[in-house]
Amino acid sequence: MNNNDPKQQMINDQVNVTRTIVILAKKYILQLNTTHIDIANELPKFLSLHGYSDPGVVNVHDSIFDEKQITKVAGYLSYSIAFSEAILELIHSNYLIATSKQQYPYNSSGYTISWTTVIQGYGGTNSSWNFNHLITEIPSKVKRALSIKNENFVLFDADMYITELNLNNAHIEVIEALRDTIDCFKNELYRPSLTMLGKVVEGAWIETGISLANFAIKQNNDKEKNEVLIEYLQGPDGFNKKVEKIVNLYSSHHKDWFIDLRKKSGIQISHLVEIRIWTDVVREARNAIHFGAIPTTPNTFEKASTLLLAGSKNLKTLYNLKLEADK
Repeated sequence: MNNNDPKQQMINDQVNVTRTIVILAKKYILQLNTTHIDIANELPKFLSLHGYSDPGVVNVHDSIFDEKQITKVAGYLSYSIAFSEAILELIHSNYLIATSKQQYPYNSSGYTISWTTVIQGYGGTNSSWNFNHLITEIPSKVKRALSIKNENFVLFDADMYITELNLNNAHIEVIEALRDTIDCFKNELYRPSLTMLGKVVEGAWIETGISLANFAIKQNNDKEKNEVLIEYLQGPDGFNKKVEKIVNLYSSHHKDWFIDLRKKSGIQISHLVEIRIWTDVVREARNAIHFGAIPTTPNTFEKASTLLLAGSKNLKTLYNLKLEADK
């Protein structure tokens, strides 16, 4: 890299590879309807999809230069690097297998951007910027591992599982526990995975219950009783009893409090009852951490994967209800 070129330095300073971009790249790769993946074919498609096609020759003549060109080149590099990191992460997760010893980019000019000062009717200079210090080499060809079913792969990747859930209103502690849940599952630690899932479920119910109680308070319904309920939900008492109180709050004699909320959210009392049944299974699996406690069914891969796949739908339901209640 030429540190004396201010425009090259501007590009370098704007290169920003975020987790969000890496996740976008993973999602693109996972959705490809093919077993074999040629990086040289798929990377340009991914870049184009996000508005960062090959910038070609950048004209930096003072009369026409626009700083948006710098942003475009920086974006092109950022998304290219993110794609490479996504491929490596998917290889590390055993989802992809390298099928070629040849590395991509194919040569040392992989991250070279051409520029010119030539404009019509005048001479000028042609040269290029080299960004090879940013290159992350990856296999030029990969294929999907046959041992992992495509539809279940999110269970092996915390980023993808959390992204698919889209729980923007969840507490950070719930998100961290979700990440631990998937990391344990990926490493075949099913008991710890279900233990952390138990923490996630507990947090989701409590957060939703507090939002429902606050919704009732905003409607001037039993303010004192609902304030007491919020304190109870935040307290140390048993989780099972808390879930019971939340389901009762949303149903029984409180029906009329939440009739509009049910219409807006589309979430009925029966949905919470169904989630409670799933919660009981998770809770029993979690309790296997206690000495002498034996779950009804062993905490195996099949059990953990079933609970996690059901959890995707159930957690979305709880947090969608919370979202509507908080409005």
